[in-house]
Amino acid sequence: MSIQQKMILPLPRPQYVAVPEALISALAWRAYDVELDGEPIGLVYRADLGNKQPKTFTLRATEPGSNESLAKFGEALKDSGVKSQVAPEMLARAVLNSVVGVRAEKSGKQPATPITPGLALLQNMRGLQGAKNPPDLAEIMETMYGLGGGAKSARGSMTAQWLHATATRMEMDSLLRALDAAVDGSLLGEPRKDAREDPMDKTAARLAGSSVLAGTPYSWLARSWDTLTSRPWVEALPARVWVDWATTVLRLGVGMGFLWEAAWYETIARKLLRSEGPAKGQDLVDWLASEVGEVLPWKSSRSMTSVRDVAPVLSWRIHRGDKIRRLLADELKDYPASENLTQGWERLGSNGELRSDLTVALGSKEKGANNAWEAVKYALLTRDATGPSADYYGLLRSNGRYMTVDPGTEWIAVVASLACGIPGQESNVRDVMASLADLGMQPELNDLVALLERAGLARGSADADQAVIVQSAFSGGTK
Repeated sequence: MSIQQKMILPLPRPQYVAVPEALISALAWRAYDVELDGEPIGLVYRADLGNKQPKTFTLRATEPGSNESLAKFGEALKDSGVKSQVAPEMLARAVLNSVVGVRAEKSGKQPATPITPGLALLQNMRGLQGAKNPPDLAEIMETMYGLGGGAKSARGSMTAQWLHATATRMEMDSLLRALDAAVDGSLLGEPRKDAREDPMDKTAARLAGSSVLAGTPYSWLARSWDTLTSRPWVEALPARVWVDWATTVLRLGVGMGFLWEAAWYETIARKLLRSEGPAKGQDLVDWLASEVGEVLPWKSSRSMTSVRDVAPVLSWRIHRGDKIRRLLADELKDYPASENLTQGWERLGSNGELRSDLTVALGSKEKGANNAWEAVKYALLTRDATGPSADYYGLLRSNGRYMTVDPGTEWIAVVASLACGIPGQESNVRDVMASLADLGMQPELNDLVALLERAGLARGSADADQAVIVQSAFSGGTK
């Protein structure tokens, strides 16, 4: 494979995600097609539209608004097996209010919680992002999953595994099965159909020639998604909790994945400028990946807030990484495919003009207010800290002009529990530290143990250090 295929990660350029529910809805729209009247159509579950419509597409709310449409949906619920003595429109309103998701900040839009395929399809990226041609978020996630080795999974793509998990959930829960049947067709106009092409076709072409990157956020994403979508975890977690955990895994994968990508290019630039290379017989890509190290500084909780502030560091990293990526892509585009990796690496290192440009790029401290930085920030940032839409699954917290690593209680429960492998199984702090290292974080041991204790997951003496026992947050068999 050419050095360009190995050096330039095949990740599409991102855009920030307005609400966490969009991550699962993106997978749903990759799996299914729904015939919509007119194109292009943006869908959102609940929206204060008034007389305002975007100029480039039609925005449509999928929640029934009139008494007539409510009654129709209520009848669909009863036809699907939901038993109720109340009027159809009252039943419909109760069900519709129960599946409302997080309101987008400073927005009149609100998604549905995607606990079934039908509910996930009640919003699309165009509607949630307010853009006629939003980035293909599902393709971004599938590409990261593939870079982490997920493409070799016996159960198929991320999308296929989500479908398997939702099918398992509805097999267990007759109410969800009935809700999904009622939503399908009645709220979007036409029943959903399987997508016209294999969801992996595009991703497979994009990944052609790329290496599997072990010990990275991509491998963490692949491993965690495989674990969470397995039957034991689907059976152990309540439906809405499973969706929250799935969304957390996807948020972390996307946010840390793009941070790691930027650090990857910084690492390449530094190694070239130092004229360093892998040991004899060592794979160039494996060597580079092992040299990336920490991508998100997790300072001690005892440090001052200003010291723990990661906003400028991350913004600079994203900006520098993007500059270096473009410099390398421009340089490598004319390298012959027949040139092996060692030859290509030596040729890059001997290019005086490139070395000069890389030196300037590495020294840049511009704050990149670009789409990649926004995507990383909003994937990792705790949204609402209080109230009915409180976000307990964020990693970063905004404090005035500072942004610090301050994980929510539920965030550490997700990461630590998935490190256990199976519901009810135990691991230890060493395993959790290894999982965080794959994500690109290296917290102090005392801080991590304190987080685990606060979440009620740590057992044993604190002086046991990395041997402190960690219990998963759920045991098997919970419905």
